[in-house]
Amino acid sequence: MISSKEILIVDDSQDLTHVIADFLGMHGYQVHTAHDGYDALQCMDSKPIGIVVTDIHMPRMDGFTLMGEIRTRYPHVPIVLITGFSVGEARKMAFERGANAFVAKPFKLKELKKVIEAITKDTSYTAERR
Repeated sequence: MISSKEILIVDDSQDLTHVIADFLGMHGYQVHTAHDGYDALQCMDSKPIGIVVTDIHMPRMDGFTLMGEIRTRYPHVPIVLITGFSVGEARKMAFERGANAFVAKPFKLKELKKVIEAITKDTSYTAERR
């Protein structure tokens, strides 16, 4: 079981990161945001992050590359990948590369919260959400 309620939201859309952060913050999570993979890794180097929720398509470092870096540096941290592009192929690649969950955009904030809750209860959780 993951004890940390610290979540890192990574997306190049600042509006989306703020909406997710506000929603999860209202539900007791300590939420950090980053707008690309490099900023995300800097955040993880300085804070104990329990879960990462990251977009796949971002400038500078995409979500798959970020996931690889996280798996190397912080192998115990669960990762939820989100995207609105090429959803079928992205879902397949997400699980092949070790994502714990996949959520397709657009999504309901309550659905994302359910995925996060499932992961915090069971670190072996792997799910695909549409």
